[in-house]
Amino acid sequence: MIKQWADRFFKWFCHPDYYPDIMGDLEETYQDRLELEDHLAQWKHLIGILQLFRPSLMRPLIKLKIENGMLTNYFKISIRSLAKQRLYSIINVVGLAIGLAAFLLINEYIQFEKSYDRFFTDSNQIYRLTTDDVKDGVIGTRDAMSYHPSGKVLTEELPEVENYTTTYKFSEVIFRHKSITRSEKMIIAADSNYFKIFDYLLIKGDPETALNEPNSIVLTESKALAYFGDIDPVGKQIEVLSGYNRPFKVTGVMEDVPENTHYKFNMLVSLKSIQERLDRDDWGGFNYYTFLKLTRNSDLDELNKKLSPLAKKYIGENSNQEFNLQPLESIHLYSDFTFEPEIHGNHKAVSFLVIISIFVLIIAWVNYVNLSTARAIDRAKEVGLRKVIGAYRNQLIYQFLIESLIINFIGSVLAVLIAELALPYFNGLLDKQIAVHVWNQKTFLITTLIFFVAGTFVSGLYPALVLSSFQPVTVLKGKFRNSKQGALLRKFLVTVQFAVSIVLIAGTLIVGQQVKYMKSEDLGFDINHVVGFTTPRVNSDQREAREQKMKLFHEDLKSHHTIVQVGGTSSMPGGGSSDIASSSGGVKIVGMTERLDGTVYLQWNDDSFTKTMGMGFVAGRDFKRELASDSIAIIVNETFLDRLGINDYSTVLGEFVQFGRSPENDKFKIVGVLQNFNRTSLKNSVEPTCYFYNTGSRNTVVKLDENAFMDGLAYIEESWKKFFGDAPLDIQFLDRRFEQLYKEDRRFGNVFGSFSLLAILVAILGLFGLSSFIAVQRTKEVGVRKVLGASIGNIISLFYKDFMLLIGSSSLIGFPVVYFVMNKWLSNYAYRIDFPWWLLLLAFFIISVFALITVGYQTSKVASLDPAKTLKYE
Repeated sequence: MIKQWADRFFKWFCHPDYYPDIMGDLEETYQDRLELEDHLAQWKHLIGILQLFRPSLMRPLIKLKIENGMLTNYFKISIRSLAKQRLYSIINVVGLAIGLAAFLLINEYIQFEKSYDRFFTDSNQIYRLTTDDVKDGVIGTRDAMSYHPSGKVLTEELPEVENYTTTYKFSEVIFRHKSITRSEKMIIAADSNYFKIFDYLLIKGDPETALNEPNSIVLTESKALAYFGDIDPVGKQIEVLSGYNRPFKVTGVMEDVPENTHYKFNMLVSLKSIQERLDRDDWGGFNYYTFLKLTRNSDLDELNKKLSPLAKKYIGENSNQEFNLQPLESIHLYSDFTFEPEIHGNHKAVSFLVIISIFVLIIAWVNYVNLSTARAIDRAKEVGLRKVIGAYRNQLIYQFLIESLIINFIGSVLAVLIAELALPYFNGLLDKQIAVHVWNQKTFLITTLIFFVAGTFVSGLYPALVLSSFQPVTVLKGKFRNSKQGALLRKFLVTVQFAVSIVLIAGTLIVGQQVKYMKSEDLGFDINHVVGFTTPRVNSDQREAREQKMKLFHEDLKSHHTIVQVGGTSSMPGGGSSDIASSSGGVKIVGMTERLDGTVYLQWNDDSFTKTMGMGFVAGRDFKRELASDSIAIIVNETFLDRLGINDYSTVLGEFVQFGRSPENDKFKIVGVLQNFNRTSLKNSVEPTCYFYNTGSRNTVVKLDENAFMDGLAYIEESWKKFFGDAPLDIQFLDRRFEQLYKEDRRFGNVFGSFSLLAILVAILGLFGLSSFIAVQRTKEVGVRKVLGASIGNIISLFYKDFMLLIGSSSLIGFPVVYFVMNKWLSNYAYRIDFPWWLLLLAFFIISVFALITVGYQTSKVASLDPAKTLKYE
């Protein structure tokens, strides 16, 4: 398709005398590339033809009434004119290049973010089955997970559902092959339908049967290399520890999972390998990610109407839970459900970046328009003479459009070069590789071509119309002056540039303040010099032995002088939504409250966890190891009681919490009310949580002496080897875990700030050129003022006055925009800063300083000239 279009274009513009020979050479080169299996052959063919688009090879373009000789003349004159005004040409080229490069890079990132999960065949027919908690028609908690049997029953019950796959995400699994023992965290279990829904390429093995049998595993290419080297792993065995303690057979090797999917993994085990868990959960726990493939042209509205009755049928008539279908393609940017498999993207952040990229490009185009129209006096005599010797207005328009074309062409080529050089830094800024090179990205090249053409007309048409409209009689009599309308337009455009700059600076500062606030705000506990790690999983029949080993391990750690405190927990602080258990079957305090429907979060701690983390109680006490009755004790947090409508927390001590709907369910005695703390990001409010007593939790947190921190880490490793042998130890610093939760926000702030600086740089570049030209135009005025006694300071202040009025006007536009946009952005956070009005003033001050330095530098050069020379010919 691309080649056909390129060939037609070449035939249209190429002179008939040259066409056969050149086309023959092009076709021969294209066929050679095809033989070499060059996937970019068509694009290279197109680029080669674009390179031949030059006057010497063109046929007479009758429709434009431009002869070859005339067109050649236009190019020559344009190049001479641009060379004559080198400073302004360089400013225009550099401004356009930076603006377009920034726009193209941001656009590449936006396309990458929007490409998530779209590479699957029929991705628009794939939906994730999620679980909503609905009470009185109002949706409360929305969970990304579903029940294990739900995919199967919906496929059987609904003709619109073509197929399904059910998966389970492990928190951590330890693998061993010969001398290699590793802890892997990106592991999922999947049923035999998985490759029918997600058509990943299997390099080795059969996708139809690879996940059919228990104890089967499919490795990604990188993991196959890590464990087996160059040996073909299919048919070989790899030992799975973490409570399984049995070999798994490698049944396939698949391509590495790309970055642009929301559900990443390094290994796939067959779902039948965890049959015991499946049988235990059944319809009692929604801990699985289920995906449905709908038939083509399914009516989604009609299908959704059928889901509620099915939820009642299978989950229970009294349940508040509802099935929900979420398009696969929208998960990354538009999903904010609990228990997402990874930290998701943000469509609002992407929209912000779209606005920034357009701002940068508009500023660059505005610079061109400003400088071109400001030079009207210099070009006026040229236009007058051309008209006197017979030039038509449309010919002059072609002349100035060709100047714009040359500037935009050079700017576009330079933009591609800048983008290619900046790409590694940009990838680092985003913490993901959106591309290796820009020149082999189709969307990048197409966008460059589109905006080269668009830029030629958008930035060049108005100056061409203005410059070609001058009257020769007025011009040649020396009576021409820049029009008031032109001056007003330039002032308006400069005001827009300043307004945009204020918005970008203020926005960058506000994003930085919010991220800083979240990182520094009191979490409700102390994470300084605290580390955490996870102990190996064991089989259910080994739990008592593991509990005894954990007790001895903790006592050994506590005995060392570098360790302040040790605690155990099921959910290590600083995790995501999937790092904690939950219950949605309803909960109440017996005899005190009605049943609370909705998600309640569950955590198991030992009697030292709260001490290790420095947490406080608002009522009651912590668990006590010596009290046997604490095996059925429970601690709740403030938010849990707030949800139940209890204000006096001390009144619940000694009362019993009961989960579920059956009056026969176990009851747990409340012994304490824990002060609220933020287990996860401050983007979310504190979760209603219940804490149970357990001395065998797999996660351990250790508070180290800050004066002997490294010695403490060394002793943890020594003690670990004593109790857990060769099992891998993965020590995590809790402060770093919390920093990771703000990775997306920090990334957004970095990108926002970097490209805001580029936009401001382009604006200042344009202001430099404009102020320079205005200063030169007013040289004689400055000379007269100096003769009449004005000092250099007086003259500079006169210029400052004009520009400060423009900056003041820009703040009237920029301030309301900043408030509306950034206040809306801040509303996404449960814990946020108050809108910082002082940052608006700081943004105003920063742009004023930049502008005044630029204008002052140019003005002082003119103001320093000897008036005897500037007024010599007056």
